[in-house]
Amino acid sequence: MEIEYAPHVEEIKRALDNEIDEVSIIAELKKLLQFRVPLSEAKRSLIKKYGGAEKSIARKLNDIKIGDHNIEITAEVLEVTKKTINIKNIEKTVFTGNLRDETAVRSFSAWSDHDLKAGDVISITQAYVRNWQERPEINLSPRSKVTKLSTRLQAPEESALRKLSEFKDGDINVHTKFAILSIDFHDINTKDGTKKIISGIIADEETKLPFTSWVIYPELAVGNTIEIKNGYVRSFRGIPTLNINEGSKIIKLAQNIEFREKAGSRIEDLIEKDGAYDIVVEGNILSIRPGSGLINRCPRCSRVIQKGMCRAHGKVDDKADMRIKAIIDDGTGAMTLVLDSRLTQKICGIGIEEAKNLAKTAMSQKAVEEEIKRKLQGRRFTARGNMSKGEFGITLVASDVWEPLETIREKAQEFLERIAG
Repeated sequence: MEIEYAPHVEEIKRALDNEIDEVSIIAELKKLLQFRVPLSEAKRSLIKKYGGAEKSIARKLNDIKIGDHNIEITAEVLEVTKKTINIKNIEKTVFTGNLRDETAVRSFSAWSDHDLKAGDVISITQAYVRNWQERPEINLSPRSKVTKLSTRLQAPEESALRKLSEFKDGDINVHTKFAILSIDFHDINTKDGTKKIISGIIADEETKLPFTSWVIYPELAVGNTIEIKNGYVRSFRGIPTLNINEGSKIIKLAQNIEFREKAGSRIEDLIEKDGAYDIVVEGNILSIRPGSGLINRCPRCSRVIQKGMCRAHGKVDDKADMRIKAIIDDGTGAMTLVLDSRLTQKICGIGIEEAKNLAKTAMSQKAVEEEIKRKLQGRRFTARGNMSKGEFGITLVASDVWEPLETIREKAQEFLERIAG
C-alpha cells in the first residue's frame, strides 16, 4: 500500500464490514483527488459506494462548527416547535428546537418527526452542522439516527451572578438579575398542539435584552425585579436572548433595578460584540451603498427580488418598497446603517410614490439612490436600533433616526445669519 494513502484506506476499511480491494480503493481515491474533490468528501463518497457508513465523531455542543459532518451528540431536548414552510410552492413540515449538554445550547432542525419532547435525553449520530444566521445549527438528515436514553444529564452547579452585557450565544446555567420592562404572550405550535409562552424586554442598570419564557411563571410581570438561575442564551439575528424553561429557578426580589439610558455607544466598542439591543449611535454618513432607494419585495416573504422572481416563491407580483443602506462613522469605527421606508421618508422627504415617479421620469431606479446620496452623504445623524454581526461586518437596523440637536442648532444659526445678511 502506498504509504501516504495508508491511514485514509484504513479509515475507509474501518467503516466497512465487507472485505475490500485496497488497490482499487487507492486508485479511486487518487482519481477523486485529481479532480480536486476534498479528501474528506472523497472518503465519504467511497464509504457510501461500498455500502458502509462513516463512524460518527463524538462532539460536545460547544465544539461543533459550521460544516461539520457525521457528528455524534448526546444532549437534552429543551424545546421542540413545529411549523409548516413553503419551499418552491410545496408545503413541508419542519421540527426545530434547542439542545443542551454540559457545555452549551445549540439549535437543531429536522424534516422528520423523531417524537422528541422537552426533557428527553437523546443520542444523535450521522448529523451535520449548517449555518443558521451565522450560528452553527445541528441538522438531522434522513441518514441521522436518534436514540432516546434512560440516563439524565448531570444537573449544573450554581454559577456566578452575571450582567446582561456579558451574555453570549450558547451560554448555559445563566445566573442573573433584571427588571422586566415589557411582556407579551404568544402562541407557538408544538407537535402536541398550541402552547402559550411569554416574551418581552428585560434590563439591568446598563443593558436591555429580549427574553423568552417557555413556562408561564406568575413572577414574570412588568415592573418586577427577578433573579434567575439556570437560564440559557440563544441569539436571534445576532441579539442575545435570555431563555427560561422548566429547569430554571425564578425568584422575585424586593429591590429595584433601574436602567440608565446611555447618551450613545461607540462603534469601536460595538465591534467587539456579537449583537446589541436598543442602542444609540451618532456619526456621519460616509456613503450610500448599492441597493438603496426604490426596491421590490416578494409579497409573501418580503425578500428583495429582481425582475419579479423570488428564490423561495418563484414568479410573484412584486411589492414596491424603500430602504437605505448607509455607512455611518463616529470617528472610532464604522458600521452599516439600515433604514426602512418610514425612516427613509423621515430624513429624505421621499415616499414610495414620489420615488416611483422619480424612477419613471429618469427611466431608472438608480435615480432614487442618487437622490438619496445627494441629500444624505456627509450629514450627521443619531440612530437607535438593534446591532448584529455577520460575515459582512456589523449592521444597525434602525428603529428611529434623527439629526442631533447640535446639528439643528447649527443649521438654525446659519439660517438666521443668512437672513441678517
